[in-house]
Formats: sequence, C-alpha cells, structure tokens
Amino acid sequence: MTAAPQIDTIYLINVRSFTDRLEHARTQLARFGLQAEPVHEWDAVDLRTETEQRYFSGSGLSPAQKSCGMKHVAALQRIVTRNERFALVLEDDVILADGFAEGLAAALAEVPLHPQPQVIFIGCGGNFYTPRSQRKPGHRLYPANRGRFADSYIIGHDAARLRLDWIAQHRISKPIDNQFETIDRDTGITMLWLEDPVVEQGSKLGLFTTTLEPAKPDWLQRLSFKLEKLRRKYVYQLWR
Repeated sequence: MTAAPQIDTIYLINVRSFTDRLEHARTQLARFGLQAEPVHEWDAVDLRTETEQRYFSGSGLSPAQKSCGMKHVAALQRIVTRNERFALVLEDDVILADGFAEGLAAALAEVPLHPQPQVIFIGCGGNFYTPRSQRKPGHRLYPANRGRFADSYIIGHDAARLRLDWIAQHRISKPIDNQFETIDRDTGITMLWLEDPVVEQGSKLGLFTTTLEPAKPDWLQRLSFKLEKLRRKYVYQLWR
C-alpha cells in the first residue's frame, strides 16, 4: 500500500457495490502515485440488531447513515490497532485538487505548532473557510471550533482512540460528520482546517448521487454547491 510521506495508511470509505466510486477514488489517488486501503465492512446489508444496539442510540439515522458511521468507526479501529501516527481517511467521492500532495505536506509540517491530539480537515466540507483576516503568510493550518465534513481528514491513534472511547460510552445518534464534531469538542481534540483545502466532494458537485441525504437533481446539487462556495469563500471574505 503506497501512502504519502509521513502518512501511514490512506483509508477509503466505500460500499462494496459502489465500484464506480471505488474506481473514481483510485484514479484520483493514482494521479499522485498513491493507493488506498478500502474499508468495505459494515455495508447497510451487514448491519445487525446487536451492532445497532451497541453503537447507536435513537432512531433518527437511516441504514445508509449508520453504515457510513460504522465504516468510519472501522477505519478508526484499524488506526488504533496499528498505532498509526498519521492516517488519512477519505470517502469515495473525493475530488483531489492539483495541489493535493503539497497540501498534505504543508499540513503535516505544521503539526508541531498545534496541540495534540488533533484532527486535520483537508477538504472544504460544508464550504467552511477560515476568514482571511485570521490567516498568516506561510501558514496553512488554523484551529477551528467546528469540524468540516468527514470526507477527508488526517488523524492519529491518540485522537482515534478518544473518538472510539466516546462512542463506546455514549453511542452514535447523529450523522457521523456532526457526531465527530460533538466528540472532538467533548474530548478536547484540536480541530484544524487546511487553508486552502485540497479536497472537494464529488457528490456535492453532482458527479454521484448521495445516499445519505434527500437527493437533488445533479444540476441543482452542482449549482447549489457552487453558489454556496462563492458566497462563503469569496463574498464573506470581503468583511471577515
């Protein structure tokens, strides 16, 4: 398995039957000479009552949302078992920017400047950006008080263990993106945003139909995402 320098493993969240997404993600990584380890356990058809009782509370999540959450749990478990310092977790609809490798290297170079344990969000999930007034020349990582989405993040065994311990005690009741944000706040995990981000979600750009939220037509999904990006990345920056 070929990973980037300092990255122990790249984990790819994927449903076994979503072969088109798997091939898409592999092609994206191959541009940078990288390969990923698929996380194929816990498809929705694999979930059993005992698993849901152990890991979930409430009834607000769909089978697809539970499956996605469990796949992230499986990735965290591998990271802890292997005692990995830096692992990259990607969902299978990622689109990697031309500066992806450079962004990874820049993020890892700045790790010592921020408290551990930490999680580094390298994507633009939710179209959240650090205000330009807070950015400093030569710096790419910025502390945040919320997470970005779980489509692309770097995490080590220490933060992964804290997330798993929290889940064992409290269980999952929200979509995994939102649940991780709650967990990271509760456990004191430092949330860091990479600026500028180097990953976008193909589902948000209309390349794939998402199974995690009500579907919009591809053209509307793509338009909504681009308008939101314009508003948050550029318009908001005029007075922030």
